Amino acid sequence: MIVPDDRPVKPGNELTGKLARIRLVAADVDGTFTDGTLYYDTNGSVIKGFSSNDGMGLELLRRAGIKRGLISGRKDNATEARARFIGVDFYESAIGDKAVVLGNLAKRYGLSIEECLFIGDDLNDLTAIQAAGVGAVVGNANPAVKKFAAVITEAHGGQGAVREIADLVLAAQGFDAVSLWMSDKDTPVGMHPREKIEPFHT
Repeated sequence: MIVPDDRPVKPGNELTGKLARIRLVAADVDGTFTDGTLYYDTNGSVIKGFSSNDGMGLELLRRAGIKRGLISGRKDNATEARARFIGVDFYESAIGDKAVVLGNLAKRYGLSIEECLFIGDDLNDLTAIQAAGVGAVVGNANPAVKKFAAVITEAHGGQGAVREIADLVLAAQGFDAVSLWMSDKDTPVGMHPREKIEPFHT
């Protein structure tokens, strides 16, 4: 985790206190939950790669009782399939202003915006980064966006950045990742799939 010295939120008790309040974690997809590369097959369908480490991070958040999901500017079958498999609580696609969706998700789950964390990587994530109780970016995020983030992960997008954020939230709330996993060790990631994810329309 990197928290630059000129950020309003400094390392230590203040940031830990903010992370301790988080009840919802939302991630951008392209460039955050993936490395941003888009492959197209001969039919024009998008093929993406997802980090299993990030999937584990979302599973651990589920076991800790924290809502988690994806907010994307794109809509594609690859992301929806991954979202269904790992059983996210929400998957919002084809979104313009992600802050509006984040705010409505907070209302949906009876939370304040201060209890929400958003992690992104580029300019279309900026409003949500600014609106969230904790705004985070991946290590290779656009430089113009990094200056607005409270937390910058060391990992790059699609390479464990979401897992890094999950570990930070869990540690701030007193959860031990090993204990969380061992509490239900016979249930692998992906054993709580969603047959269909109904979007929350704003």
